Amino acid sequence: MGGLPLRCALIAALGMATAAVAQPAAAPTLRAMQAVAPGQWALRNPGSPEAARDSCVSDIAVLFRLRLRAAQCSRFVIEDTPRIATVHYTCPGSGHVRTTIHVDTPRALRIESEGIVDGMPFADAYVARRLGNCGARPR
Repeated sequence: MGGLPLRCALIAALGMATAAVAQPAAAPTLRAMQAVAPGQWALRNPGSPEAARDSCVSDIAVLFRLRLRAAQCSRFVIEDTPRIATVHYTCPGSGHVRTTIHVDTPRALRIESEGIVDGMPFADAYVARRLGNCGARPR
């Protein structure tokens, strides 16, 4: 009889541990990002002749994970200052990414991201400009 409650407790604990691992990483609450608002953002690779990519960003945390967005990841905050935030994400089975965001103004960011996705290394750099609210056309 004493074994049944212990077994139930172990099963419940294992279930909670599995649920904790399966949860996506929480959005970073970082000092540098406090004044940065969701909205329509244009991302451009500096030095590239390609046009900027416009995206409606409803959660600014996605700017830290422009790659591996859909993966289940854990995060570790490396740097958290009023103007610079660095976060490292580990995504089992998918890869890892380390992103630093420099907040020049709440509407102008520099994003540097590097890591490994599906076994391949990458290094990206973007200049991001907030254009306004989602759905609004800049003039």
